[in-house]
Amino acid sequence: MTNNRTDASPPRAGGSKISPRKTKIVCTLGPASDSLEMIERLMMAGMNCARLNFSHGTPEEHKDVMNRVRKVSSIHGRSIAIMQDLPGAKIRVGDLKGGAITLRRGEVVSITSSRESAADNEIPIRQKNLIEFVPVGASVFLSDGLIRLKVISKDPGKLKCRCLNGGRLLSGKGVNIPELAHGFKGFTEQDQKFLEFGLEHGVDLVAISFVESAENIRHVKRLIEKTKPDATPWLVSKIERKEAVRNMSEIVAVSDAVMVARGDLGVENPVEDVPIIQKTLISECNRKAVPVITATQMLESMVTNPRPTRAEASDASNAVLDGTDALMLSEETAVGAYPVECVRTLDRVARSSESWIFSNSGRGNGRASNLANDALAGSAVSLSREVAANLLVCPTMSGGLARRISRERPSVPLVALTYSSELGRKLSIVWGATCLDFMENPEIIWGAGRSSSIELLRKTIGSKLISSGLARAGEKVVLARDTFEETRQTGDLLLTMEVQAKA
Repeated sequence: MTNNRTDASPPRAGGSKISPRKTKIVCTLGPASDSLEMIERLMMAGMNCARLNFSHGTPEEHKDVMNRVRKVSSIHGRSIAIMQDLPGAKIRVGDLKGGAITLRRGEVVSITSSRESAADNEIPIRQKNLIEFVPVGASVFLSDGLIRLKVISKDPGKLKCRCLNGGRLLSGKGVNIPELAHGFKGFTEQDQKFLEFGLEHGVDLVAISFVESAENIRHVKRLIEKTKPDATPWLVSKIERKEAVRNMSEIVAVSDAVMVARGDLGVENPVEDVPIIQKTLISECNRKAVPVITATQMLESMVTNPRPTRAEASDASNAVLDGTDALMLSEETAVGAYPVECVRTLDRVARSSESWIFSNSGRGNGRASNLANDALAGSAVSLSREVAANLLVCPTMSGGLARRISRERPSVPLVALTYSSELGRKLSIVWGATCLDFMENPEIIWGAGRSSSIELLRKTIGSKLISSGLARAGEKVVLARDTFEETRQTGDLLLTMEVQAKA
């Protein structure tokens, strides 16, 4: 795999703080990677977002990790987003007699609502009231889908099942029931407690597990508004249920970001459909300018090996070619033996794939319509290409314009000028976006209209780009500004400018 740039590679700004890789990398932190030293090494290797899996560990342990991430970010002056991943109603097997049982094809076993088994042919399920949502005829998948049962009859508190695919089942293994009736709550009381903890400690993104409909996301938004009205984390919808695939469009429309959670997705849906679901979901997210993360088993063999398989490299590359904003590592960085090498591998794969995209025009843009805000983003990218700009700069109060420009997949480096470090961290998962805190008077940006104020705008932004090391004097910049989100008192602005040295 080569990382050599071609003549069609994107132009680079003079500063060294803009990554040559546009696809972002999310790393799950765990025992193998949550020390201060390892977080720093992961960041230097290319980590843009740290994922904290609340299915494991205590809130206090996660708090300590958050503090270390923030410390590393502050020392190096780099934005690292923190994503809190809520466990949801993860259905698990309870305590089996002897810790495990062997299920054989054709035998009949019972599933009960209890924490431990009372007989050798009994499988306890920890979730209360689950059985009432499971219809007769439903398939029950155990141990990551390796074992399959079919429900043949139902009594209060008990399901009688026939084993279709057998195997050895251990206590605590996951359970998937694709035909689970609507009404089973994926967002639990424990999730709410974890969410309140995350809001209190300023997480940037919250991943919601087992989303089935847009209402699930609206419910969490209402909880946030009630619990901590001033908190504005981005909500990441994890698409892993069959129902979520059916409601894909409406879920994307209300989400701040989306995760293609291919683990449970591949159990609840035919495995041959997962690649198509991934492509369809990424396309829908691109169309609506919603950042999308591709996750699960990205480099699974590197949990124990220093190099990936060729199939894994192809999988990661195809996710980039599909249009994903970010690639996510789970066990690879949380408990694996080679966490830093995993990040470096994804960095090389992503850069090689991006180079192919730009040199072969292998991917069209994802523009959704001819609405004015989409036209501005598309025009900005076209102008930056026509004038061979070194940078494409967009001031933003909400991140909306940055996301729409990113959706166009510009070859020119994109710099988002933000008025809060919180927004800058959220944009860390957006394809190609480099964020820069811009604390000057907003009137300089959104009040610009007359020639005198335009000149002040040019000088102020040019000076900021030079002082931050993102550009050098004489370089060409395209500036795109949309209507001020709060007042809507100004119109769109698109102009070219040359970065001027300080007088």
